[in-house]
Amino acid sequence: PSFLLRIPKADLHMHLDGSIRIPTLIDLAKQQNVALPSYDPDELKRTVFPEHYASLEEYLRGFGYITTVLRTPAALERVAYEVAADAYDNGVRYLEMRFAPQLHAIPCQFTIEQVICAVNRGLGRAAREADELDRLSGQTDVLDSLYNNDQSHDYSEETIDKLKRLSKGQHPYDPTAPPHHYGIIACAMRFFLPVFSPYYEAFWEVHKGEDPHRVFGLASVALVTAVNNLRRRGKCCCHGCDCGQCNDCIFGNSSHDNSSHGNENDDDEQTNASSSHGPHNEKHDYILPIVAIDIAGAESGYPASDHKEAFDLAHQSFLNKTVHAGEAYGPESIFSAITDLHAERIGHGCNLFKWNIIGEGMGRGGRSKSAKEKEEMSEDQKRAYVENLTRYLGTMRTCMEVCLSSNLQTMPELEGDLRKHPARKMIEEGLAVTFCTDNTLVSHTNMVRELTLAADAFDLTPGQMRNIVYNGFKRSFMAKRYRAKRDYNRRVISYYKAIEREFGFGGYGSDPGVDRVTEMS
Repeated sequence: PSFLLRIPKADLHMHLDGSIRIPTLIDLAKQQNVALPSYDPDELKRTVFPEHYASLEEYLRGFGYITTVLRTPAALERVAYEVAADAYDNGVRYLEMRFAPQLHAIPCQFTIEQVICAVNRGLGRAAREADELDRLSGQTDVLDSLYNNDQSHDYSEETIDKLKRLSKGQHPYDPTAPPHHYGIIACAMRFFLPVFSPYYEAFWEVHKGEDPHRVFGLASVALVTAVNNLRRRGKCCCHGCDCGQCNDCIFGNSSHDNSSHGNENDDDEQTNASSSHGPHNEKHDYILPIVAIDIAGAESGYPASDHKEAFDLAHQSFLNKTVHAGEAYGPESIFSAITDLHAERIGHGCNLFKWNIIGEGMGRGGRSKSAKEKEEMSEDQKRAYVENLTRYLGTMRTCMEVCLSSNLQTMPELEGDLRKHPARKMIEEGLAVTFCTDNTLVSHTNMVRELTLAADAFDLTPGQMRNIVYNGFKRSFMAKRYRAKRDYNRRVISYYKAIEREFGFGGYGSDPGVDRVTEMS
């Protein structure tokens, strides 16, 4: 739908590995001699990345192949660039990319810091090229101008292909739109085995004989420590360069915003990510935009409390926290994310309202719970627990990162009908909800599709859609000073209103003559 393509969007929950392009996966596997079930794109999609999965385990199967080919700087930079470019092609203006650095790192060869910096280089390049496409979209005879001025060599082949499409079909690029920005979220793992990655294999070897849950927590502490070291240092130079301008540095100057959108006020308000731990530069973006820590993986049997030390450290370092919770466990998992891990956003949270499954699931370490553990609360107490939890989430504006396509694949109780999805009740309860892609490859989706599914399933009015889209920007962990983030969000609001007027919507705050978003699609 053209309206949903054109509006500015924020995707706060996207996994790098689960959003790789299939041709890229095949190409990298061939380069690195990694065995795949098939090297034919259609066959690989049918067997490993189908539209529907029989279980969460089957859903996760393909990630093993993906992470195996993402253990070099070039591979990670390439995939980060492509995933972000695909998002920007679908009208995403602000993107938070998450990944587990410890799945990609190799001891004594490819560090956590180098993993993050490789991803950042790819994300930065995609954002700069998208801003340039905004600028060029307002010009006529773009390609002729490029070639006549011999500027084509300044652009990648992919960008040239996009330029060719600017005059042929619908696209989201516009010279009046807000610039593209991104943040990096580092994921810890609730549970891991030595076979997950070379890093985890070495980590288990060092901590041989320790309680596994202690090992899980220590790995999270190691990740937060590495992230904080990077944020304090504020750059990714690996050879002692302090110039702040070389190609190995992150956002060595402020050219990202100024190249295509002029010298905006918000660009004058940016600071070094090291905050009080290091020097400022008021003219620069956060030099390395690591905006949050996350925890993902199996919920049942692997509680958030295992990682409390790591998230306390993140909290004390002013690092934001988002937590996968309530996806494969009951409401108490969401409660634990808030109380043990200081969660400011919740990934998925689909089981928020399921009071009847409180106490179900596996105990710590995958053991079966006793009858006494399951019956600790009466039905009335469980209902009250969920009501109080919901009220707290609403009062604190804890944002729910909802991923509809992904949930269709992992929640059999939906029976393929999104009208049964708890996001409907989240919206009715007034919670802060934003729709996200999760994994664009594994779930065969993009942000336009996610918003289309939401509009159709929940009969969203234009006003509801507007507020949900705004939630994505307001609840983001954008790597800017607060005043600059606020100014950026105002630009988003102004641009969104302009698109509404273009498509015949009423004034801001009212929707005369239009009952549903899909009527304008």
